[in-house]
Amino acid sequence: MAKYMARPVNVEAWKIERVRSPNADCTVDVLLEDKTVRVATIGMLARIVLRPGDYWVIHEDGYAYLNPRDVFERKYALAE
Repeated sequence: MAKYMARPVNVEAWKIERVRSPNADCTVDVLLEDKTVRVATIGMLARIVLRPGDYWVIHEDGYAYLNPRDVFERKYALAE
């Protein structure tokens, strides 16, 4: 069996402060710690029950996704 190791990944991330009620199109507005509001799409919400404290993450290639707090904090450390 071959063993694999994940490559280092650089991301930008913001802690989610508030999750608003779903919009008519099933998207959800989220308030980030920097006080900006972003819209989580249906695809982003497919695998997460979004809660305050979770993270909005943008991968270095521009891909945006949501990460539960415990998963994010276990996987990522603040870059120096």
